[in-house]
Amino acid sequence: MRRIHQPVILMRPGAANVRLAQALELEGISAWQWPAFRITLPEDQEPVSERLSHLEDFDMVVLASPAAVAAVAHWVREWPPHITLATVGEGTARAIRAAWGDDIPVLYPRGEAENSGSEALFALMKKGKIPSRVLIARGQTGREWLSEQLNALGADVEKLAAYARVPLELQPEQIDQLKKAVAGPSPIVYVTSSDAVATLLHAIRPVPEARDWFVRGVAITIHPRCAERLKEAGFSHVDITGTDDSRVIQSVKANLARLG
Repeated sequence: MRRIHQPVILMRPGAANVRLAQALELEGISAWQWPAFRITLPEDQEPVSERLSHLEDFDMVVLASPAAVAAVAHWVREWPPHITLATVGEGTARAIRAAWGDDIPVLYPRGEAENSGSEALFALMKKGKIPSRVLIARGQTGREWLSEQLNALGADVEKLAAYARVPLELQPEQIDQLKKAVAGPSPIVYVTSSDAVATLLHAIRPVPEARDWFVRGVAITIHPRCAERLKEAGFSHVDITGTDDSRVIQSVKANLARLG
């Protein structure tokens, strides 16, 4: 099978990034695995364990990402029946059901990734009764907009740092690889969150030519908000696709053909 040497860089965190790289490999496309964040449990786990052991005063728990699901599942084996679970899209809803069973009820916006996010979840919440007390499980930061909107409607919102995100730092061999690559064709980079854009720009700072090299290429993402952040960073060609591996691969292949 002919090997494709156009750099394809994958920044999705976790095992999903490995799976996508393996699927591209079967298509003859080698990918660099640069997960934007490495997910770890918090250094001090006692406050998280204590909070998740006493959920009597909450009506809803928002699990904002698959990382939040994986972290919270470390402590919660079964949810109290009075709790409503909510999330921002189908991908995390699938992760919730994988963790706690297919029958667990979850509030989430249906459809492709471009129809997901905090805004879409909040629109769903407003169609029903706004919960009085909400716990948002997240990393060190995030979902501030959702918290503010719920507060404005009278909900009491607590944010729980259930996991830690350690941003990407390129290793010496990756920096050497990047230095060699900037002399060639610009890459395709797959970015799945707005925060990952800043992480990318920070990670490539040891190679001064790298930013211009990146923005001349193609960014593939899953949400209009992330697309806007990429355009602000200088990318002129941004494609929006879904989270499903087959759609990402289709977008990668189409852009490889276009750049080739």
